[in-house]
Parts: sequence; C-alpha cells; structure tokens
Amino acid sequence: MTKSSDHRPESYKINPDSIQILSPPIKPDNKWQLRKNVVYSLQAPSLCYLQHAQPQTRASLGFFKPREIMSLEIQPESNPNWTEEDLAKLERADLFQGRPAQPLEKVPYKFYYHFTCDEAGCAGHRLSCVDWEMGEAWRGWQPKYGPAWEAKFREKFEHEMIDLNDTRFFVGTVKAHPNNWIIIGLFYPRK
Repeated sequence: MTKSSDHRPESYKINPDSIQILSPPIKPDNKWQLRKNVVYSLQAPSLCYLQHAQPQTRASLGFFKPREIMSLEIQPESNPNWTEEDLAKLERADLFQGRPAQPLEKVPYKFYYHFTCDEAGCAGHRLSCVDWEMGEAWRGWQPKYGPAWEAKFREKFEHEMIDLNDTRFFVGTVKAHPNNWIIIGLFYPRK
C-alpha cells in the first residue's frame, strides 16, 4: 500500500496482490456482538462532530450513529445513462485489474437519508447514500418486482433501518469535494 496523489489522509493506492486474509470472517452471531466490538471503537459522536473537526483533522472517513433517521428519499438520476467520460473511466484496465466482461450498469436513482445527529443544535442532514448493498438490491429487485421494487426497497432500507435496526453510517468524502460527506456504508444490527 502506498500513499496516493489524493490529499485525503486515508487515501492509499492498494496493491491487490498484498491483501491477505488474517482471520476468518466475523459471523453475525449473538446479534452481531463480535462485529460491534470491532466497529464501535471507530465511532465518532456525530456527523456534526466530524464536520467541525475536519479543518484540523482533514479526515475523510467516519462512522457514527444518527440520533434519528427520519426518511429515505429516492430521486431519479438526472442522467440515467453513463456519460462518455464515465464510460472512459469504467474502461480503464487498472480500475478492475483487467477490463470488465460487461459494462457496469448504472443505477438510475439516487438515495438520500434525512437524519439528525446526537449533537446539540443539529439542524438535520440530507446525505447521499452510495452503499453497495443498496445498488445491488435495486439491480436484483427491479427486474424481480417490476414497479413494486420501491416498496420492497423501502421496507428494507427505510422501515428496517429506522424501526428494527440499530443503524449507523459509514461516511466519507470524495476527492473532488473533500468537505462534502456522503454515506458509503450501512451497519445495521437488530435492536
């Protein structure tokens, strides 16, 4: 692993051949307790805290528990197809260690969570969520359920995340916008 040209402190260029499995996968036994032990040590107090600390820390990754998730917003993409520039990036051999067998399908929707932080004075947040599992759920459920995909999607990513699970967000920034946070992953053990 070497430092990349990206100025964010957590950005590195990974050598895929150097990745080694050092322990077996952590199973979701006992309400994800072993997984919680690993990730809860990384938890920040709130998104507001990460935003306020960023000028000093320059951090581009974080993990926190929202005080309240109000809703999931689903918006159609303004351009549901890849641009020529996007396609050129996806064709880069170094992105996939060889060219992909077929073009990557673009999810024609954007997903946003509306939530508040557990910090005094939090006015609320609306963050884009690019969680891989959400994109794959859309890819699987849209053909399977047709127009009813959204109801199934909301059952999982809105109702369960709000009412049934103890949801936390993994967040990060993108190189072009290092001060703008997005949700890059969900951690959701049952309550």
